[in-house]
Amino acid sequence: MSSTSKKDTGHAESDGVPVVFLSGMLADQRMWHPAIAAYDDIDDPAKPAKPAKPALKPVFCELFDQDTVADMARAVLETAPDRFALVGMSMGGYAAFEILRQAPERISHLMLVNTRATGDSEAVRRRRLLLSRIVAGKTPFVAVNDGMLDEMLHPDNRNDAALVSLLTAMGDECGVKVFARQNHAVATRPDSIADLGNIAVPCSVVVGTHDRIISLESHREMADAIPGATYQEVPGAGHYVPLEQPVEFARSLAALLVR
Repeated sequence: MSSTSKKDTGHAESDGVPVVFLSGMLADQRMWHPAIAAYDDIDDPAKPAKPAKPALKPVFCELFDQDTVADMARAVLETAPDRFALVGMSMGGYAAFEILRQAPERISHLMLVNTRATGDSEAVRRRRLLLSRIVAGKTPFVAVNDGMLDEMLHPDNRNDAALVSLLTAMGDECGVKVFARQNHAVATRPDSIADLGNIAVPCSVVVGTHDRIISLESHREMADAIPGATYQEVPGAGHYVPLEQPVEFARSLAALLVR
């Protein structure tokens, strides 16, 4: 699979607000397609004193070739428009924090989805890096297994064949080398808690009510620490809000972009 490049920027030449979408581990731009498709059909959240819901200009940045979040951020900034809204899910949220450190003036809006601001403890970091070595030594590579799906998906979505097939396909196509690089980037990411109070753009924190990977409490604490941020728990979703509840995700994005 290709890495961040000009050809990965979706509809970047169309009219609308540029929105950079950063996926989680072992996922590509297909993570966002259902929500983007739903965006045009949702009700306009605008109030009389606010502008109408803007059109989207999606920019997809695939983070496959970098093994630190700093390198991920630089790759995105080399490709992205001069100023853009930024949506980061899980690992994509870790890259989003680094983008804010490197070029805060380029961000117009921020959405943090199923992610956290804290870094890994030393013990968790060691386990992650050990996992990379273990996985690299096994064949064939299994990107998605039943245990992961049990943890990541809302129970109502666990047996959604199309959803499970998509998650499996994205992971398999990324492969073991992408997993190792992304896992290293996640393990070695810096703690971003101290940066939350400096976020000066409209921000939304969104999490599925059944996310068992990153707690609701950590999302609430993150939102509380960001000036003016909104916080939303999405029913019927786990760790993959954009795929599990694409219409609700689209509504949240529209509400953010009119702020």
